[in-house]
Amino acid sequence: MLKGCIIFSAACLFAIGCYVMFKPDLGDLGFIPVVATNAETASEFRSLFAGSFLAYAYLLMRFAFSYNQISIAVSIAYIMGFIAFGRIVSFFYEGINSFGLIVFFGEIFLAIVLIMAHKKRKNEIPYF
Repeated sequence: MLKGCIIFSAACLFAIGCYVMFKPDLGDLGFIPVVATNAETASEFRSLFAGSFLAYAYLLMRFAFSYNQISIAVSIAYIMGFIAFGRIVSFFYEGINSFGLIVFFGEIFLAIVLIMAHKKRKNEIPYF
């Protein structure tokens, strides 16, 4: 029952995330009560809102079907990766601007640093 609820929630988050990320015009989102009136708002909404929803859907599905633990660093790296993917999609729809490009490289940098820190910590031998 709990696993079914988690999978249903992940499917809803995935559907909403894909709907917002790949909808060409974010001026009217239908059932989502937010309006993106300019390109900057649409870009942030597409990358942060939709990217986060896709990352949460992925992490929920991984939680539902995996018995392996996932570290906090890897979880945040996945979230940043999906937000960066949303930013790439926003570059396609809204165009590239300097702020979006700087933030995109910051997101990629953070994801890489988190993955490297996770691998470094994983390779350390615990002495306790």
